[in-house]
Amino acid sequence: MAALRAIEAEWRALASTGSGGLFRGPDWLIPWWQAYHATLAAELYVVVGRATEPDASGVAAGEIVCLAPLYRRTVKVALLDTRELRMIGDAGPRPPALDLLARTGWEDRAGTAIAKKLIEEASTWDLIDLEPLADPSRVRAHLVQRLAPLGFTVESSPSAGGATRIALALAPIDATDTSSVVTTYGDDLAALRKGMSALRRLSRLEWADRDEPSPLADPEAIGLLEQVAMELGKHGRVRLARLDDAQGEACAVALIVDDGDRAVVLAMAVDPQAGRASARLLHAEALAARSRGCIALDVVQGAVEYTLPALPSSKQPVLAVRVWGLSTTASVGRTLSSVTRRARRARETPLVAAAQARAAWTRIRSAAASVAAYDRYCLYRGQLWTRGIEPVAGLELTSLSEADYDQLDESRRADLLEQLAFNEATARVQWRRGDQTVLASLGVRPAGIAWAARGPIEAPELGRVLRMSKYDAYIHSVYVAPAARGRAVAPVMLEQLAKTLRATDAYRSWALIASDNHASLRAFQKASFTPVCDVIHAKMATVDRVVCRPPDPEAQELLGLEP
Repeated sequence: MAALRAIEAEWRALASTGSGGLFRGPDWLIPWWQAYHATLAAELYVVVGRATEPDASGVAAGEIVCLAPLYRRTVKVALLDTRELRMIGDAGPRPPALDLLARTGWEDRAGTAIAKKLIEEASTWDLIDLEPLADPSRVRAHLVQRLAPLGFTVESSPSAGGATRIALALAPIDATDTSSVVTTYGDDLAALRKGMSALRRLSRLEWADRDEPSPLADPEAIGLLEQVAMELGKHGRVRLARLDDAQGEACAVALIVDDGDRAVVLAMAVDPQAGRASARLLHAEALAARSRGCIALDVVQGAVEYTLPALPSSKQPVLAVRVWGLSTTASVGRTLSSVTRRARRARETPLVAAAQARAAWTRIRSAAASVAAYDRYCLYRGQLWTRGIEPVAGLELTSLSEADYDQLDESRRADLLEQLAFNEATARVQWRRGDQTVLASLGVRPAGIAWAARGPIEAPELGRVLRMSKYDAYIHSVYVAPAARGRAVAPVMLEQLAKTLRATDAYRSWALIASDNHASLRAFQKASFTPVCDVIHAKMATVDRVVCRPPDPEAQELLGLEP
């Protein structure tokens, strides 16, 4: 790393020749390495080429003319330790494309020299796996041309990812349609982190539909994006755009960085239920990019195909290139890869029968969508420490037991029913199983109620028993009277429950909140509860399934799910 830092200025200058210099240079790749190298158990393998003599174009002897930003790691393939060479930047939040660098006019010599170096050290690697590579790339083409004739097996195919480029030549110069978009700049750290939290939340919702964890959910990804955003934000090259719904909650978030004459939507997430929010947000950001002098807005591919604004756009494809070495391990891995690829091709062959089967499956999914139901909840976890939340003037908190309720007169009971949607039969069941209750009052009128349960109890929303330890509590049925809303009644009740539960040796609490209950979500966040995961409850006919996204181990244990 010290040697890499020493050539940082020359590397940045080399990357700036051509388009897309940010993601090929040290300003992105060094923070990426710092974030991910420990997780990947990787070591640097950066190949640097210098001119041996002056050049007619003005290159001096010893000047850097090419660079291959690679790293090496060992993985298991067919139970064998396979030594891989990969591109720095190929995990987590990926840019539109990566590439091997060369000065203009040096591409063929650079490709040949890098190939020679890799051939000389062929005993130290089994597989070169380069993805996502820019296409076209003259350095990559010359590199492959030198490796293939020497017995190295080269595989090239389109890669997942890439970007969609929105041309801005026809976009208005003035950004006139951005009134509903809230923009945060990279130098505002607190607001940036708040926006990044919304980005992670929406990304989890997107990827939950694929039963996969979001690439933005891990701490490495969020640390990388925050570090780059703060550094580039000092130069005005970063903005985080958020589009809010009618309730003031984020329904679409995008992180945009300026890279030369283009702007890049590096990370984006949209609430699956927000309809055309992506088109509205991207339209506003296209106008903003045009006003900054950019000629294009690149949208990196994510979990879904986003609805684009009514502006000219085109796909920017990328390649995946694999070069298998000459070792026995490489031979076994290549054979396994070939067999797997042929099996996949046999399953997905585009014959008439396969096309009909896919069409039938589409019809089945469409029919199932009309009878399937998906409920989304947010699971929150809180440590039962008091936060010193002060109640507003006139707000009083008391416990309400079954005996206390029985002593109330009819008018007071009617008040509870009217103001708090109180259900006497349900309340008596909860009291008799040992639930504790906090009642908030403003003057003589009930303002709110909250319940806490201990021990294993059933969550009716999910139809399953929560497996809590003896030190856990479950907070549920938090309700604030319409006339008392907006006065922080719920956070104060949660504070009181924390004091009461601590006195009974409870040290941790859980809460399950519907994802569209924005008022409750804000109340629990104000009471310092932490969002753990999204819980999706899928129901169709006799099929009932609960999944956590991301798959938090403690949440899975609480819900009785297999890890």
